[in-house]
Amino acid sequence: MPAWPDAPVVVAFLAGAARRLRVLALLRGAAWGLVAAAVLGVVTVLAGGSRGATALAMAVPVIAGIVHALVISGARRTSAARELERRAPECRNVVITAAEIIARPAGLRDDVGARVCRDAASHITRLPLSQLFPLRRPLLLFGGAALLCAAVVGSVSAKPILDAIAGPVDPDAAMLRGVQLTITPPAYTGRAPETIADPARVTVLAGSRVAVHVRAEATAVTLETLDRQIAMTASSQRGFAAEIAADTDGFLALQPKTADGKTGTRRLIGLTVTPDRVPLVRVSKPGRDMMFADGNRSVDVTIEAEDDLALASLRLTYTKVSGSGENFEFAGGEVPVTVARASDRKWTASAQWPLASLKLEPGDMVVYRGVATDRRPGATPVESDAFILEIAAPGSVAAEGFAIDDQKERYALSQRMIIVKTEKLIARRKTITEEAFVEEALSIAAEQRQVRAEFIFMMGGELDHEHAADETSPDALGEEAEAANESELLAGRLRNQGRLDLLTATRRMSEAAVALNGLAMPEALKAEQAALASLQSAFTKARYLLRAMTLRERLDPARRLTGKLTDLARDPRPAGAADLHPRRADLRTALAGIAGLAGKPAYGADDAATATALAETLLRLDAGAGPLRDLAGDVASAAASMSAGNAQDARTRLDRAAVALSGVLRAELAEAPTAPIDPAGRRLQGALRDGRR
Repeated sequence: MPAWPDAPVVVAFLAGAARRLRVLALLRGAAWGLVAAAVLGVVTVLAGGSRGATALAMAVPVIAGIVHALVISGARRTSAARELERRAPECRNVVITAAEIIARPAGLRDDVGARVCRDAASHITRLPLSQLFPLRRPLLLFGGAALLCAAVVGSVSAKPILDAIAGPVDPDAAMLRGVQLTITPPAYTGRAPETIADPARVTVLAGSRVAVHVRAEATAVTLETLDRQIAMTASSQRGFAAEIAADTDGFLALQPKTADGKTGTRRLIGLTVTPDRVPLVRVSKPGRDMMFADGNRSVDVTIEAEDDLALASLRLTYTKVSGSGENFEFAGGEVPVTVARASDRKWTASAQWPLASLKLEPGDMVVYRGVATDRRPGATPVESDAFILEIAAPGSVAAEGFAIDDQKERYALSQRMIIVKTEKLIARRKTITEEAFVEEALSIAAEQRQVRAEFIFMMGGELDHEHAADETSPDALGEEAEAANESELLAGRLRNQGRLDLLTATRRMSEAAVALNGLAMPEALKAEQAALASLQSAFTKARYLLRAMTLRERLDPARRLTGKLTDLARDPRPAGAADLHPRRADLRTALAGIAGLAGKPAYGADDAATATALAETLLRLDAGAGPLRDLAGDVASAAASMSAGNAQDARTRLDRAAVALSGVLRAELAEAPTAPIDPAGRRLQGALRDGRR
């Protein structure tokens, strides 16, 4: 560089101008390269190119634009000075002159060169580079081109737009390109929807909605579940959608079809439904039965509840039992509690319970329990174990449980409880769902039949053996037997008036059970009250109610162990063939099919379809069982390997499935009985001895 005082200033300014010009050229070249890449990407996809070809076609113009910008953007001082003179005409070529003499100072007088550089420096100090070479417009151009190219790349990856604008579907092809599941949990859980792409198995909460989106080269796609088939709706030319409610374990089977009925490879997705568990409730304090001398006490009660999702309520309820004999009275209520929430899933309730407010008398008792519900709509409240607070009566001991099993009033108390439950159910009928109402009515009917069975047992058993073994209509048979006994009563053979009242009570109980099964609540309540009235009458008239044996029913000890062994004969009727367990038969069939596929040297499309069908068979047997669920997954994966041409992987999976299925079958089969060893031949000696006798 010449030793002119202002030459370094000119050189530094022109170097900064050259760098700024290079940045401008790079931005413009990259922007136009991105625009060209976006256009070429769309054209390549429409022409049927693969993703690799599309990426290559889009990369070439971008690289070419950058290289061209680097080539044409001269970094020399003369080029920068020429562009500066073009943008700032007021310099009057002094800047470009200074750049040229600095580059070639030979033969030039020092005073002339110093003067030219001084004049150039005086001009450039008044010209900022940001105004001479602005970057705003090139940056906007580059940003717009980058967004356009990103949109094209996203469309190529997701392929929703390209599938819609692509050519018509090949009628000879039926193929699934991709499966996407969107799982929406029930609203009460507060959980966000989840999207899964191409799963082999999904686990969802009971009550969730599963939206199935399929991309397929087919004219129709069928979605099959454990209990039905759904024709998926076309959402675009190559897209299909359907939605199901997840209630039970099973599977999702997707079958693509063409217009002429040809089917493609079937896709199987395992479905595991996790139920919303009921809350766990326990009374942690005092957590035991207690007896007090009087009712002027306070009891500290603590209840703990926990749920897998979230709790909705936690209460302390009680039932006061007072009275004696046949006149028990029940009164229910609720104790105010203070609830501490450690989280939505874990609550603790505490209360200081003054028993004086219940006005308990000697002999009364209070049965209390914790009751919790979760947030599931229509959820049935869950009760903890019940505990007893009893006020001691003179000369009495604590009862062993709510049913007072060791007391003679047990049966009247049980029937009274059934009446109370029926009255409460009638009162709550408009506030609960129909399903809950039916379930509670059938539960009360079962309790009524249990109480009736206890009376039948207490009376010595009024049903003969054949009727007792026939469970087709126990209530009708019971009434028939009772009617026969009533004829004996009228004939004077059984003169126990209390026994007649008991027979009447059992008949009324039978009528109540039938009415409850038919949801005829008023008739059931009327029959229950009539049964209770008969019980009270029986208890007042005769306390000794067990049946005495008649003369012809008594055993004759003289005839025991008499007769001839030769008079014994085998049953002439042929023994029926043992029924084959259908589940075991299906498991054996599946095992045979899996073993047959595993032994094949090569696989085709029919073998893949057979493997998929075997996987569906296993899931239909028991989709919720762990071993069968995993077995079905292995077989379905083997089917996918067959379709992909990977015979070795398919054979490995089938071998593993066959071994596991053999273990499942072995666990379900009972061991064959083994005869005990008889080395001394005692059995033969016994047979000879019997024959000689």
